[in-house]
Amino acid sequence: MVNQNPYLIVIPPRYVIALLKLHEKLEGKSIDWAVSGDLAEALRTVKLEPDCIEIVTSKEGANQIHSAVEAFNPEKVAYRVQRLPRDALIKDKEYPVYVRSHYFEFDVEGVKVKVHGGLQFKVDDWDWGDKFEFTPDTVYIVNKKTYVVPLSVKYEMYQRLGWTDRAEKIKRQMNIIASAYKTKTKNRSFF
Repeated sequence: MVNQNPYLIVIPPRYVIALLKLHEKLEGKSIDWAVSGDLAEALRTVKLEPDCIEIVTSKEGANQIHSAVEAFNPEKVAYRVQRLPRDALIKDKEYPVYVRSHYFEFDVEGVKVKVHGGLQFKVDDWDWGDKFEFTPDTVYIVNKKTYVVPLSVKYEMYQRLGWTDRAEKIKRQMNIIASAYKTKTKNRSFF
């Protein structure tokens, strides 16, 4: 019954523990960062099983985060280009998708954390896109305010990449959230 509830978020405990440890290290440091990847979608009630914590930030943010998490022995920050494991599907033709960023990884309580500073995307040999910027959504993890990449941003990106299965999963959840909000505000009494 729990897995069928569209409003209930079930995140594996190891990710909650790792996120809380990250909050301990990053709180009060004036670093703009947000959770991205599958975990960000799962935190917004999309039914996905994350395999890591992905953080997006600026180039400066990546360096600040690196300094803040030195106790976790992070690898050095390096400007990297990486090919994503899934190709774009545009007009029935597949194209490789690349990201570049000031990148590093480390482990927190056995959970892999990947940090992307100044993230950009590119399809095939096209030009690099602008830096990945957005106004984050907020979720609370054990009373810790946590910023996440908005579902609408992920939906638009997946649509453009031709990842219709992922886009439809997000669209379904956005519709459920919108419906719940309408019902909640429609039934609200002010007197």
